[in-house]
Amino acid sequence: MIPRSCKAYYYGGLPFKGTRRKGRLWVEGETLCFNVQEGKGGEKIDLRIPFSKMEKIFLTRDNYYGTDTTLFNLTFQDEDGESFTLRFAPVAIIPRRRIALQKRWFDYLASLISSGGNVSPLSTR
Repeated sequence: MIPRSCKAYYYGGLPFKGTRRKGRLWVEGETLCFNVQEGKGGEKIDLRIPFSKMEKIFLTRDNYYGTDTTLFNLTFQDEDGESFTLRFAPVAIIPRRRIALQKRWFDYLASLISSGGNVSPLSTR
C-alpha cells in the first residue's frame, strides 16, 4: 500500500544550502517526490526520484537538535549517474503516529528498492 503524503524534514545530503527545513514527501506514479520551499537562506528543493534510480535506504539516529530523531538515508542516482544520499525524516506531531508513519514509509521504500522498483499498490498483508 502506498503511504499517504506527509510533512518531512530535510536534513541534508544534497548540494543545496540550508539544512533542517520542513517540506513535503509523497509518491506520484513511479516517482518519489520531495519538495522544500525557499527560506532562511536555503534554496528551493524539488526532487522527483524515479523508483528505478533508488539504490538503498537505511536509518540513522541523530540527537543534534535536542530530540532523538530517526533519519532516513535514501541513496539514489541523478540523471548523470552521480550518487547522492538524501537525509530526511517523515514527521507527525503525536509520537505514536510519527513512529507508525516512519515505519510505513521505511517498509514501503525498502520493499520498493529490494524489488527493483516494482511495488504493487496492493497490500501484501
